[in-house]
Amino acid sequence: HITMKKLLSIIAALLICMGTQAQIVSSRSSIVRTEKQSSNTQWFVRGGMNLMNLSGDAAEDLKSKMGYNVMLGFTKNLGAQGAYWGMDFGLTSRGFKVEGEGDDIKSIAHAVQVSPFTFGWEFDVTDAISIDPHIGAFVSCDYTSKMKGDGEDISWSDFADYSEVDYNRFDAGLNLGVGVWYDRFNLDFSYQRGFIDVFTDLDGVKSSNFMIRLGVAF
Repeated sequence: HITMKKLLSIIAALLICMGTQAQIVSSRSSIVRTEKQSSNTQWFVRGGMNLMNLSGDAAEDLKSKMGYNVMLGFTKNLGAQGAYWGMDFGLTSRGFKVEGEGDDIKSIAHAVQVSPFTFGWEFDVTDAISIDPHIGAFVSCDYTSKMKGDGEDISWSDFADYSEVDYNRFDAGLNLGVGVWYDRFNLDFSYQRGFIDVFTDLDGVKSSNFMIRLGVAF
């Protein structure tokens, strides 16, 4: 009986050691997996409505017009505290509306946009929810435009020629926003301000957009 008790004690000790070792290995594997995940590039697609307008002295009577913004991009972590940098590119619009006694004038330009760098910081609220303030730069180029009113359609270039000003297809400026992530899904609010005059010699009117977009990471 003494020998059997010793044998059972040895077996029990071995089982405890094996269980402890398994937990250590599992924990290490979990840490390694988490580290690998945190170093991966996260891609996302984001799109939604764009409340377009112009800013400047000559834009005081202009009204916002509904547009769009659709982007594909990625973010990559900077360290392990939530900071990141990223890029995105896609299609967007800019424009404005004039409300008058007759027909309203509705104006929109469609553009290709690239944000070469964006910096942000995700703050975890819970395991699944995080807040994402971010700031970045953008460049864009209009590929077509339309100004509709008084029964006729003209391009922004035609308007510029008629007004004896120059139309700048290119724009560059600043993006500033905050988003909320729930797992892989994102709700983002961003303000976009252009730094280049849309029409030169027209009291410095610049693009001014407010975007509300939904996104998903993959």
